[in-house]
Amino acid sequence: MSYFEERIVRVQELMRKEGAGLLIISPGANMRYMTGFTDDSLERMLLVFLFPEGEPRFLVPELYAAQVEERAAFPATHVWRDGQGPYVAIKDILRTFSGGKVLVDDSMPAKDLLFLQQLLPRAAFSPASPLMRKLRMKKSAEELHSMSRAAIIADQAFQKVVERRLSGLTEREVAKILEEEMLNAGADGVAFEILVASGPNSALPHHRAGKREIEPGDVLILDFGCRVDGYCSDITRTLVCGDPSDRVCKIYEVVLTAQKRAMEVARPKVLAQEVDQAAREVVAQAGYGDRFIHRTGHGIGLDVHEDPYIVEGNTLPLEVGMTFSVEPGVYLPGEFGLRVEDIVVVTEEGVKTLNCCPRTLQCVD
Repeated sequence: MSYFEERIVRVQELMRKEGAGLLIISPGANMRYMTGFTDDSLERMLLVFLFPEGEPRFLVPELYAAQVEERAAFPATHVWRDGQGPYVAIKDILRTFSGGKVLVDDSMPAKDLLFLQQLLPRAAFSPASPLMRKLRMKKSAEELHSMSRAAIIADQAFQKVVERRLSGLTEREVAKILEEEMLNAGADGVAFEILVASGPNSALPHHRAGKREIEPGDVLILDFGCRVDGYCSDITRTLVCGDPSDRVCKIYEVVLTAQKRAMEVARPKVLAQEVDQAAREVVAQAGYGDRFIHRTGHGIGLDVHEDPYIVEGNTLPLEVGMTFSVEPGVYLPGEFGLRVEDIVVVTEEGVKTLNCCPRTLQCVD
């Protein structure tokens, strides 16, 4: 049995336990997880229908039939043509639907959801995310292998960048270098738009790389990652162009200590919010609690941001195989920001980091 078939068995078990009569998956991370195939959200309707028993029903526009045949773990069972439309094929799929909750992918386009609601006017529609997160939060050995490769490629790209002269380059030019290095090292593509923030821009946690030129004395935050087999890496490192001030060094040590403390606390059965609290306490004790303005981490896998979220209020106990970022930061508006981020996987003993490049505050030309 392939791991895709195993996932179908597991999702059907959960559907039966939760009284769900139908699960409908759209293009995106969930489709890739369940079938090995996905594409961008489509103009044409492409859906996977899963019932509590039996094989998946794969609704595919003829334009994509060959791609599904080549890349998916399951065949296109219902192919529809442009001149025909998907109505007849979907009616055939739904003829065996005997009732119960209908779970729909959170990323389903509104046009598809409205069409399905018209076909099933008496059905109770609910989001599929509560069920899917139970499957996707704990990573298999195969998933961790892909994530480790993605992390190594990001590490290598960072090492290449710090060997270069960055002063005088724009933020966008540095982002382009990181992207090229990751692609050259074997990445399928970037995991998200690369964040490069220099000088006062570094105090903006999600600043997009712009036209600003990097100057001597700037703090520089690099937040980037890539995809391998669909799985993401995500890493943040802070640099200083030239010699850092004593104040920058002092605050960076606070951030680094907060990350270390969070990683020490994280282990099976610890609540996600306790990891967040551990990092936040270190920053607060140093007097910068109000400048740590985001959660400590987010889950990662086929999506850059997924469960579990490492944030106050999340009482989910950590389990072996969960993967998430640990990324405390301090941001001083108009001056600079400092952040360090690594991806960890929960093990029996605690957590293991997937990133290996140095976390120390590095000086570049």
